[in-house]
Amino acid sequence: MNYDILAIGPHPDDVEIGCSGTLIDLVDRGYRVAIADLTEAVLATRGDPLTRGNEAKQAVKIMKIHKRFQLDLKEGSLQPSIENISKLVTLIRTVRPNIMLSPYHEDRHPDHSATSELVQAASFWAGVARFGDSQPPHRPHRVLNYFLHWEGPAAFIVDISSTFDRKLEAIRCYHTQFLTSPEDRSMTYISRPEFLEKIINRARNYGSQIGSEYGEAFYLREPQRVDNLVTWADMQGVVG
Repeated sequence: MNYDILAIGPHPDDVEIGCSGTLIDLVDRGYRVAIADLTEAVLATRGDPLTRGNEAKQAVKIMKIHKRFQLDLKEGSLQPSIENISKLVTLIRTVRPNIMLSPYHEDRHPDHSATSELVQAASFWAGVARFGDSQPPHRPHRVLNYFLHWEGPAAFIVDISSTFDRKLEAIRCYHTQFLTSPEDRSMTYISRPEFLEKIINRARNYGSQIGSEYGEAFYLREPQRVDNLVTWADMQGVVG
């Protein structure tokens, strides 16, 4: 089954934080969208793999994502090793996405940075027929990066005003990670109320840059092709 979009997250909840507003919008528009979590987040301070898995299923229902995969890679070891690349190549050739999304290559969490490099490598080798499994080769048209803890230069911003409430609802499905009491001694960086406020404020900031209420920004490593500068500018809302 071919999918339009495959969004890769190092852990369950990363995709929801980074790009779920955009994914929900694409599902609403009729595109086929899949998510793949690389790990079960076994090293997380809060929760356990079974609970996180159930939380991820609840988030899928809210986002109406067509398919969510779990690759069961080893948390803390997501570097682009041959083993990791091969597993992701198999998934890419199975899903055959037109576009892939992954975290930005610089972040406070090493797994986030490593995932970005792993996806970049796997998306290339998936198009090389003699690499990996026996499935026909497939290389995504574009690999885009979404932002988690750290932000980088934005290639473009997507208006998610109509889907932002559902984005927050999907994030809040992860009760073990976000809905905690201030008195809880196992409070983590992301479980503090300030973290959700950061997500909200970031979306408002991106939205303000494109004249909307909420936005999600993406980074693109490759230059974009422009055949006609005037029509491109018109599409961006600069002309007209």
